[in-house]
Amino acid sequence: MEPKLAQTDVAVVGGGMAGLTAACYLARAGLEVTVFEKAPVLGGRAASSESDGFLFNRGIHALYTGGAASRVFEELGVAYGHGTPKETFVLDGAELRRFPTSPSQFLRTDLLGAGDKLALFRFLAALSRVKPRDLASTSLQEWLDAKVRRPPLHRLMVSLAYPLVYTSALDLVSAEVFVDKFQRALKHPVHYIDGGWRVLVDGLRAASERAGARIVNAAHVEAVEVFGGRARGIRLRDGSLARASAVVVATGPRDAARLVDGGSPATLRRVVDSLTPGLVACLDLALERLPSPDVPVVQDLGGPRFMTAQSLYSRVAPEGGALIYTFKQLDPRHPGDPREDERDLEDLLDRAQPGWREVLIKRQYLPRMEAVSALPTASSGGFAGRPGHQVSGLEGLYLAGDWVGPEGFLVDASVGSAQEAARLVLENGLPLRKDQAAGLVR
Repeated sequence: MEPKLAQTDVAVVGGGMAGLTAACYLARAGLEVTVFEKAPVLGGRAASSESDGFLFNRGIHALYTGGAASRVFEELGVAYGHGTPKETFVLDGAELRRFPTSPSQFLRTDLLGAGDKLALFRFLAALSRVKPRDLASTSLQEWLDAKVRRPPLHRLMVSLAYPLVYTSALDLVSAEVFVDKFQRALKHPVHYIDGGWRVLVDGLRAASERAGARIVNAAHVEAVEVFGGRARGIRLRDGSLARASAVVVATGPRDAARLVDGGSPATLRRVVDSLTPGLVACLDLALERLPSPDVPVVQDLGGPRFMTAQSLYSRVAPEGGALIYTFKQLDPRHPGDPREDERDLEDLLDRAQPGWREVLIKRQYLPRMEAVSALPTASSGGFAGRPGHQVSGLEGLYLAGDWVGPEGFLVDASVGSAQEAARLVLENGLPLRKDQAAGLVR
């Protein structure tokens, strides 16, 4: 290790969205911060790769605005270009049908009968008054069964729920997740990011480095060093130490538990072992052209399958080319056969984009991608049932990630928990001029 890495105010383990966000807030507050990322590139699940001008994310990604991520990106000056999908279709058996996106379209559609349309308007009116946290301990399946009694409307709401909660286990996931995201989706647009999600990663990196943070790639952290019940730094694979007054672990839950196994109470390991990840199967395609450009987004009414041609709305493909993402939401208790999942996604493509095989340039299949580290389940109490930002009995250690804290889902949870972890580091009295930090971390 270089000598100047031997001492830092805060060591951040993990260079994904959470780690970079925490580093940025801490560095802006005047602390010396070093980020250690084990991979050659930053980003974690938010990393993108380029192939012949096509910008592949690691599976399907969309930014649901209006939450913690939007707030943090604005505060940190992370700018990005984007597009928003304009049209959606549903696959009803063998038929593709346009999904209505406005009240007037709902009145004219034959997707729902008159009674179902009236029931939907009543459902949406009631939904606007619901507080998501009141549903934290109710499963989404239980809530939908109670609130949506008409079979055609129930089938529609279930199909809309799958891609929002990233699982087909609606009896497992908390209704809080769906209601929170659905309410925001009605008010705020979905953004497909120009250049892929690496643009967001690059923006956070630039903001962190402008603030003075140091970022080290290909740095394999073996353990958090603990002495006297307090985190004192980190130990790298080569045996070298980086001393720190505080450590922010912004990794996945199993890596976090492994890093502190030697010095933390067993409670963290028990909590981590109880978490249920959200698994999806993703099939992503680079095409010479889009066979059916008038069918950009498709949700299957008969099951947990979704397709989007993101290149129609964001700059992620070369001129004339197309980039399509498909994903199937899985039940983590019974994930099934990856080959069958791939065939299911190919079948969706055959129906939505017939002829795609003839124009295929590259395919990327991720059979068991962990889309979210911990599903907020009804049995654990929804968002609030996730682990907190600090570990009981271990001072100076802070956690951040999509599995931490009571705010948001996916990237909202990642950056929201990172902002809160940074606030706690500052609040707990590391050396800094507190007046300098005022207003930087809320």
